[in-house]
Amino acid sequence: MGRTRSKLDVHGEAEEVLRLLANEPAGWRRERLLALKMGLEGEKSYQEICTVLGRSLESIRKWFDAFRKGGVAGLLFRGRGQTGPKSRLSEAAKSELLTGLKEGRWRSAVQIRTWLKQTHGIEVAQSSVYKYLGKVQARLRVPRPVHIKKDPAAAEAFKNSLADKLEALEISKDRPVRLWVMDEMRCGLHTEVRRLWTTRGNRVVVPVQQKYQWNYVFGALGVGHGGAEFLYSDTVNLECNQLFLEQIAARDPRSIHVVIYDGAGFHHRDGAADVPDNVRIVVLPAYSPELNPVEKLWDVVRDGICNQVFGTIEALQKAQTAVLEKYWGEARGVYSLIGGGWILSQANVFSGNDFAILTK
Repeated sequence: MGRTRSKLDVHGEAEEVLRLLANEPAGWRRERLLALKMGLEGEKSYQEICTVLGRSLESIRKWFDAFRKGGVAGLLFRGRGQTGPKSRLSEAAKSELLTGLKEGRWRSAVQIRTWLKQTHGIEVAQSSVYKYLGKVQARLRVPRPVHIKKDPAAAEAFKNSLADKLEALEISKDRPVRLWVMDEMRCGLHTEVRRLWTTRGNRVVVPVQQKYQWNYVFGALGVGHGGAEFLYSDTVNLECNQLFLEQIAARDPRSIHVVIYDGAGFHHRDGAADVPDNVRIVVLPAYSPELNPVEKLWDVVRDGICNQVFGTIEALQKAQTAVLEKYWGEARGVYSLIGGGWILSQANVFSGNDFAILTK
């Protein structure tokens, strides 16, 4: 540390300022400590410190006076007189604001400002609205679309009754069981554009093409045992679905493979004649993709192929394979998608009924 200002470090706490500053995260406390550090070093004038921090001369002098009077404790004390004007957002309005944000009621801060005025009679500047949003840690995010015919109650009931559905399959207790979740993804040569990192003020340009040629990827993830199976196809139909079910069945012929997937028309139902003998099927509720962890994998794949132009389907598949290899090569990737959520919990309940759910 350079030369100190004797009139500033009255309590001999210069080293304490440095110690706290080393571990203090961004925020008002760090800003004050940084101002004191520069003041104690004595290498910058008051005006230069103001310029560095973007603060007024009055604020810097107020912080220094607080440090002289009360040391570090005085500097970091934020009493009522230092909190600025009282917020005009009442507790009732704040509660309703949080509820509305969770429901996705507003698209813009302008809409929130209008709502505050019309509903609660609170008329504030647009900057105040952004301040309120910041205090409740609001974020502008793209909502997940949900089909209008979705039945939330049916989806919730399925999560709580999967063990019963597995029990209803009446699988012989002398056969080990492997549990899978399965889905398909369509990708094409039409370039998919997604957000990427860049510097402030810079607009990145990404070459794109509109070429309507597609391929499909069948994917299955093992619940608990960490297995993964994939199949590329030019289309989706019952024949392709049967091929993939046979691929899953051949992974471990001695086991019964229970496959959970949605009720698409090209998906076989349990007991269909062309389903392999060691494959059983459980169908998800309609319009409930959030119940299938494979949906998360498709988002990872799209991240891996976005903002790129592929000349052929073969080139596209090569890029897809580079992403998918992580999941059939090691179980850790599969576990990260399925986690310890409701599917594994229900599988554990089922396996407690004298069934052997394979976990390796």
